[in-house]
This record gives sequence, structure tokens and C-alpha cells, in this order.
Amino acid sequence: MKKKLHKNNQGFIFLEIVIAVALISIVFTTLLSVAFLSLNISSSIQQTMVADSLAKEEIEALRTFRDGTTWLTDGLGVVSFTSSNPYRLTLNNGVNPPKWDLTAGTETIGIFTRQVFFDKVSRDLTTKDIESVYNASHDDPETRKVTVRITWSGKTYNLVSYLTNWRDQ
Repeated sequence: MKKKLHKNNQGFIFLEIVIAVALISIVFTTLLSVAFLSLNISSSIQQTMVADSLAKEEIEALRTFRDGTTWLTDGLGVVSFTSSNPYRLTLNNGVNPPKWDLTAGTETIGIFTRQVFFDKVSRDLTTKDIESVYNASHDDPETRKVTVRITWSGKTYNLVSYLTNWRDQ
């Protein structure tokens, strides 16, 4: 009788070990999955923050470009308004002091591609607010909508701003 009882205990101990290993494996796999997901989210947030910084940097460079040019001669008043014609800013160190030049094309910075697009702006005749859809009869030639587009790894980040010809107004 003692021998039979001992064999049954060995069976239960083996079953308990199998269950414990299974539970530990499930917990370990879950923790690894959570850690992997956290790393992916952290990386995505970091890349979005870099994209935001690159876009803000370009907006500031555009403000400097606007301030260093004449709106209707060589400034934002003469840019092209098509989405197939992106621009980028380049720093011209050949002049003293250095100045920003607006050139056609895109700029690649590591895994990021930066492009600048311009749109015409129209204003409500009564309130002078910028209209959400361009209306040629309400055109404001002294304001430009600027979209800085940053793309990387199939993702897109857009930053929109409005620049005005503040000198001649």
C-alpha cells in the first residue's frame, strides 16, 4: 500500500512541475512581449520628436529667409504653389553674413526626408480670418501657408504655419 501511494505522489509532483514550468513560460513570454512593445513605442515616439524638431527648425529658417529677402522679388511672394514642387532651405556661407537660400528639391537627414510646400491664402472679407479653403476672389498675396513635411519609414509628419509679409503691411 505504501508503494502505491509513493507512485501517485511522484505523478502529482511531475504534474506540478509541468504546470509551474508552463506558468513561468507564459509569464516570461508576456513580459518579453510587453518589453518589446515598449521599445517599439519608445522608438516611434523618439522618431516623431526628431521629426517635430526638424520641422520646427525649418519653420524658423523660413522666417529668417523671409526676413532677409524682398517678398515680391526674391522672397515668399514668388514661390511655386504646387504639391509636386517641394522646396528646401540651404545655408549660403559664401556671403557675409551667411543667409538662407530657398531651392527646389528635398533634403535627407539620416532616415528623414524634409520638404517644404507653399499654398496661397485667402481671407474672409468681413472678419479677415484665414479661410480653410482657398478662394481666389479673397486672395491674400501678403500671406503664405507653409507646410513642412517630414517622412521616414512609411510615416509622415506635417507642420503647418502661416508667414506674412510683415514689412510692407
